[in-house]
Amino acid sequence: MAEWNLRHMTWPEITAAARSRRRVVLVPVGAIEQHGPHLPVDTDNLAVEAICEQAARSTPGLLVLAPPVHYGYNEHNMDFPGTVTVDPFAFVTYCRDVAHSFGRMRFDRVLFVNGHGSNAHLLELAARQATLQEQAWVASLSYWDLVRDAFAKIRQSVFPGGVGHACEMETSLYLHLAPERVRKALIRNGVRKQGTYFFEDLLGGAPVKFTDWRSKATTSGVGGDPTLATPEKGRITLEAAVAGLIAVAREFREIYWGERQAIGDRDGARPRRRRPPRRKP
Repeated sequence: MAEWNLRHMTWPEITAAARSRRRVVLVPVGAIEQHGPHLPVDTDNLAVEAICEQAARSTPGLLVLAPPVHYGYNEHNMDFPGTVTVDPFAFVTYCRDVAHSFGRMRFDRVLFVNGHGSNAHLLELAARQATLQEQAWVASLSYWDLVRDAFAKIRQSVFPGGVGHACEMETSLYLHLAPERVRKALIRNGVRKQGTYFFEDLLGGAPVKFTDWRSKATTSGVGGDPTLATPEKGRITLEAAVAGLIAVAREFREIYWGERQAIGDRDGARPRRRRPPRRKP
């Protein structure tokens, strides 16, 4: 069986995996931040690492699990102790360089798997920049986008607002993965009034993007209704995310958009310098 965990591989084994052109590198990206009085500050990392690990373990010939990026952009939560934030420009550059490094190893597909809301747009930019360096194709996704249909069938909290932060979904995942670390006696409903165009819900994004200090909206740090969380909901969410991630990786592995063209040549423009083309999958 192929080794799926990059940190347990030697450099010759990594070289062979990269040159096979059949493996997609998963890079889990999370955050260390407050999740209310009832969840530990590693909530985002715990969820996204579990999803990526289970996906890679079950499809070792397809996926290679890279070590995670534990810290993210988190300025809006800094009024709550336990939160760590990284400058957004430094974060983008760091993640871009991580992906670029895998491209230099000759992996040609790298996928950032995000577990923290404020990382999403930054990872999209990092992936775009890394792809345009022409070493590998790099994409990004947030795991909750893979579970919309599955969680909608079991969701009990209001929409919008019930699934936001330390909410029904995140608390369910933690109850499934590490129930002994959840402070169950401290779970409280944290749903606040939502607007038509301005609202917070992981499973249905607002048309207007706006973020202010979280401490203005809540003294507990919770955004959503964790009182409705159960371990069974967490199991269903995890399984849906794993299945979705594998499906994404398989499609990503097979897509081929062609090679870059010096379009200007057709009009007599100065030719662009082109790098050697990637091998088709």
